[in-house]
Amino acid sequence: MIISMKNLTYRRQGKTILEDISWEFEKGQRWAILGLNGAGKSTLLRILMAEFWKTSGDLTVLETTFGKGDIPTLRTKIGIVGSFLAERFPTDLLAEQIVLTGKYKSSILYREYGQKELNEAIDMLTSIDGAHLVGRTYASLSQGERQLLLIARSLMESPELLILDEATVGLDLLARERLLKHLHHICQLDTAPAIIFVTHHAEEITADFSHVLLLKEGKVLAHGPKEDILTTDHLGDFYGNQVELIPLGEERLFIKPKL
Repeated sequence: MIISMKNLTYRRQGKTILEDISWEFEKGQRWAILGLNGAGKSTLLRILMAEFWKTSGDLTVLETTFGKGDIPTLRTKIGIVGSFLAERFPTDLLAEQIVLTGKYKSSILYREYGQKELNEAIDMLTSIDGAHLVGRTYASLSQGERQLLLIARSLMESPELLILDEATVGLDLLARERLLKHLHHICQLDTAPAIIFVTHHAEEITADFSHVLLLKEGKVLAHGPKEDILTTDHLGDFYGNQVELIPLGEERLFIKPKL
């Protein structure tokens, strides 16, 4: 079991942010979390990372039970990528140096390193189809290229779980599709970690994801195999409006509201 969550609730300053969430994520599955702005997606992720602490309920992540297990060690097993990370790095660092910071869980290179360590970072970039970024400064990269770099960085310590928190935010159409293509490549690796892909756009849920969780106003509206969740009934309830599902090919859907 990657994640076991039972009746989890989180309150802050007297307000309930997440309520009575139960969810099981088994090995071999890849999950997409679909939620609109303010649904509680980022809060849920920060609880998984033990940055926020649940108010009630039971939670086990990668066999570490919250309240009993070793949380600092757990954090080393989880990689996270999000647009919020993109501005934390010195713009004069080379791409491979940015990737290398993942080895030290820092936004700067505060330890001595040599060509051996840089080669490890270059090999990681190459393994996820990012060899064209080697030797370029962070400042010279597009937002989509920076996101690919951050994915490579998150993989440097071979995490057991990779969380992609709205990694496509701010990308244009072509950059988004390139990133999803790179993500597909990562999913095919023998060393691919378990993945949670968080988005508020259903068309970004590709064939690489087997399961979907719909999060609405801090509650789980539905969760399970993708084909059971991405239906007109569930998505109509999710958006609060009747919808039409338009196939995009390769198991992807475009959601069109019926106005």
